Amino acid sequence: MMSVPELYKPAWTLCPNCSTGIGCQVYPDRPQSCRDFLCGWLMAPYMGPDLKPEKCHVVFFQPDRHTMVANCDPDWPDAWRAPHVIDMLHQLARTFADRIVLVRVENRFWRILEDSVLPITS
Repeated sequence: MMSVPELYKPAWTLCPNCSTGIGCQVYPDRPQSCRDFLCGWLMAPYMGPDLKPEKCHVVFFQPDRHTMVANCDPDWPDAWRAPHVIDMLHQLARTFADRIVLVRVENRFWRILEDSVLPITS
């Protein structure tokens, strides 16, 4: 669950416009950041139900055409290391070799390669 600046909603918190089991109550009038966001899980039919963000605690998205990001729930900072998640990250690195695959946990980042993980230090 991503942040929504227009609503002052931080990442990984429930949106005040979301009704459990129903969805967005203001969908036709949703903020621009919601309109622009494309959830990788929704866009990639090969990602199974175990990679649904609220289940695996990782949101997959592509902020630009050169980068893929797995944004990890800070309450579950090691969720990206679960076998089914890290396997998907390595698969993305193999399949989309022309793109950078990153994991983000708050302000920490790792670059995912086909068969390894590199911490990114600032």
